[in-house]
Amino acid sequence: MPETASELAGAPLTVEELFSDYAGLVWRTLRHFGVAEADLEDQTQEVFLVAHRRIAQCDGERPPAWLYSIARRTASTYRRRSHRRHEESVESLPESIDTRDPSARAEMDLLNRVLYSLDEDKQIVFLLYEVEGMSMREVAETLKCPLQTAYTRLYAARRELTRALGEET
Repeated sequence: MPETASELAGAPLTVEELFSDYAGLVWRTLRHFGVAEADLEDQTQEVFLVAHRRIAQCDGERPPAWLYSIARRTASTYRRRSHRRHEESVESLPESIDTRDPSARAEMDLLNRVLYSLDEDKQIVFLLYEVEGMSMREVAETLKCPLQTAYTRLYAARRELTRALGEET
């Protein structure tokens, strides 16, 4: 189903269209994969630089899946570079305390800890479906796995999250 003007006209996608339509998805994906808040802008730009160099490889039917895979690799490279330079990610540094609602902040911290304790396959499916709002078919296409595998991972992620959150409270 075409979404951009280029797709409607049958013209190839441009990086500008990809950026305007999917920058938010890329930003959130990088954040989910551990890119520090201070580096999100640079890493988002890196994703679109890679997309610009490889625009001919995009089939035009599934740009979110294509950009997601680039963002995943970019975040992986970012984490390896960060480790070699002996940097600590922003998540491991103390954050300022939200004095307006400390209980909400504690709940978010707990949810993040439990979410990031899932193995990567389950975490990705859960985030794409529950947070990004992708359909399960889109999730399976993005991850290049069978639809039933995506459903199995989502079910397992929900079960593990429910169990872990029940133990923590």
